[in-house]
Amino acid sequence: MSGKLREQDFIAAAGARQDIRLFLVFGQDESAIASIASAVVARLGDSEAIDIDSAKLRSDPALLADEAASQSLFGGARHIRLTFAREEALDAVANLLSAEHAGNPVIATAGDLKKGSKLRTLVEGSPRALRYVCYPPSEGEAIDQAVAMASGLGLRLDRTLAAQIVRYTGQDRRLAAMELEILSLFYDAAPDRMMTVERDALAALAAETAEEDIGALVNQVMNGDVKPLGRSRTRWCSGR
Repeated sequence: MSGKLREQDFIAAAGARQDIRLFLVFGQDESAIASIASAVVARLGDSEAIDIDSAKLRSDPALLADEAASQSLFGGARHIRLTFAREEALDAVANLLSAEHAGNPVIATAGDLKKGSKLRTLVEGSPRALRYVCYPPSEGEAIDQAVAMASGLGLRLDRTLAAQIVRYTGQDRRLAAMELEILSLFYDAAPDRMMTVERDALAALAAETAEEDIGALVNQVMNGDVKPLGRSRTRWCSGR
């Protein structure tokens, strides 16, 4: 289905519109593609994930439609995550969109599909598919996104501090989200327990992660290990 669609409306359609079989996210902004696809999956709730690579569909164009119509062995909900390495598997997508039954939604991601590409044209011409194009945001748009993400985590973040985060993460939405998650854990914030981000706290945590292995710290945080943050908070509060 073609036409301008807001990001929040695209995400909200997941789980709400049973007529949509395929949600396709593509464009030039890889971090936004990953973030939006994850948000769509999250909207589907607790459902079994089936991962398919588009290369597999070249030799089996019926597989996608079959998986979309199949039921879980445990009787629960399912969804399919499809990654397009290139513009391929068109027959598989066409079969999905024209199949008589398809109860499991497909969340697909692709790179920068130009206007007129066969895959993009196929999706935009079907009432059973939605697509969202991710363009690199302006700095102002990236700041708006950071402020909105912060609010969702229980943080009040003014635009000056949001701009700092946007700049040192290179306007990468995934990296900005990780920084905000660290701040949320640092403040023990939540949507019903809003906390205001202070300049000194942001500077302390940014300096801390610059000195340490940011990848290791993020992995620990995402796994629920907040001890590194406790050490950071102790050093910041004691002035060390």
